[in-house]
Amino acid sequence: MPSAPAGSYVDHVARLEERLSTDEALQRAVGGEFVAIGKLEYHLLRSRGLRDDHLVVDVGCGSGRLACQLAAFPRLRYLGCDVVPRLLDYARELCARPDWAFVPTSGARIPCEDGVADFVCFFSVFTHLSQEDIYRYFREAHRVLKPGGLLLMSFLEFRVESHWAGFIASVDNTREDQHLNQWIERDSIHIWAAPAGFEVRSVHGGDTPYIPLPEDVRFESGAVAHGAASLGQSLAVLQKRISPPSASTAAPAEAPSPAPAAASPEPTSTPTGVHASPLKNVSIRANVAPRRSIAAGFMLGGNEKRRLLVRVIGPTLSVFGVPRPLAQPVLELYRGDTLYIRIAEPWSGAPEIVAAMATVGAFAVPANSADAALVVSLPPGSYSAVARGATHDDEGEALIEVYLLG
Repeated sequence: MPSAPAGSYVDHVARLEERLSTDEALQRAVGGEFVAIGKLEYHLLRSRGLRDDHLVVDVGCGSGRLACQLAAFPRLRYLGCDVVPRLLDYARELCARPDWAFVPTSGARIPCEDGVADFVCFFSVFTHLSQEDIYRYFREAHRVLKPGGLLLMSFLEFRVESHWAGFIASVDNTREDQHLNQWIERDSIHIWAAPAGFEVRSVHGGDTPYIPLPEDVRFESGAVAHGAASLGQSLAVLQKRISPPSASTAAPAEAPSPAPAAASPEPTSTPTGVHASPLKNVSIRANVAPRRSIAAGFMLGGNEKRRLLVRVIGPTLSVFGVPRPLAQPVLELYRGDTLYIRIAEPWSGAPEIVAAMATVGAFAVPANSADAALVVSLPPGSYSAVARGATHDDEGEALIEVYLLG
């Protein structure tokens, strides 16, 4: 539920409770499909790197559609705020998490300390606010986010056919008590982002499946979302700058940003005065040409084996707007010049790999995708993770990722 005007939403919830059961009324108050949309929001956060120890700030949390999907993770921290106290009470009871906060609020204000949040979410919030209030929330989100933290916002835009139809319906509705519906152009998001201290990481249309799903999601209507899905609204992902903001606007990213092509998951030496901290991830994204491959090199130091998640993402890159992903990638792991292991089959949703992805905050991958992945323990040495096509003629974009698990 949005932040304003409060009175109309309080009245709306009260009217629903007069004619429906409590559960039905308070779940319908946030737009219906309470469980299915909550699961999509949850998988969206996971795909953007949500870890179990993160703090999620859910602005306009309503009756807990997202919160109840997060409640099962005991280390995850959460703050929900809304203008309707009745919905907050229901969400608090539904989640049964006494360590979580559900706070009534008014105006474009987030009741949270500075620089502590990993995610600030605005699902179906900016669709009902003035542009001035949207920008005020940009500033507030920047205040509460850690450097590098993410702002996720759903929005309506004219370029999506179903959103345009909603605009015409709003135009034709002349009732005086009609609440505000807001359409936002992508240029506006870029213009607002830079002076508010954000970079726009990606923008996805509501008519494209931008949420990778590791499970089928069933709707009350009987429909099933399989592989990837959308919230119906468009989505923008903004990242709080680690460096000071500049006056220029940020360009959208089409896919996860890779690290350098070769790096060491564990430095073998540390400069004087610098605290030793293992590098957690190395990645490279590039085009795999026919009869060719791409590689990411890394070195493991120390005296003991280290556990890693290694994956080659091809088909799932389409979720991030990559137009020609490698359809069936093959993963090869070399120690020096010697082939150590070869994975030519889809990863198939292996539970150990699912758990590893969640642990390191890697974006989710559909269980039925043809992407390749493995969890492996490796002794110290020099390695290369290689991606190639399943046949000599295969071509397309691929993302190699190596994560240090422990």
